[in-house]
Amino acid sequence: MRLLSSQPMRRLIWCAAAALLALRPVAAVQSTGPAAQPAAILENGELMELVIKPAYLELQLAVARAPADRKAWATVYQKAVRLAEMQNLLFFRNHETIRKAEWAAAAARSRQAAADVAAAALTGLHTIDGANYDAVRAKYMRVADACNGCHRGFGREAPRVKP
Repeated sequence: MRLLSSQPMRRLIWCAAAALLALRPVAAVQSTGPAAQPAAILENGELMELVIKPAYLELQLAVARAPADRKAWATVYQKAVRLAEMQNLLFFRNHETIRKAEWAAAAARSRQAAADVAAAALTGLHTIDGANYDAVRAKYMRVADACNGCHRGFGREAPRVKP
């Protein structure tokens, strides 16, 4: 007991404890795993088949006829904005094409085309005016055009998207 009560020994124990506490956060930060940033999980073809295509088909169904009420306009808006957000996934893929400026431009066009449908649907949602359907439909056709443009440029085996 006398050994622990000596001043130099207490100082040594406090220094050792402080050193252990100081190193603990560094070890915790180093062991947290992968960096907290977006990372592709699916290959591009799988992304298209499992995520983008179903979202596109839902939008296609939503714009197949003029929305009759607020709920239908809200559905068009939701499907369009969901597709636009999913298009953001195209900006970080695991292939060499991603480094090309053309890829980013094509991804931005497809995202913007879907966002434009959402904006037009939002106008329809506020006004509940059937005349807004023509604008939604025209903008929807640009979504199909943007998808097909990208498929022609980058997806040799990608199917043609039907409006």
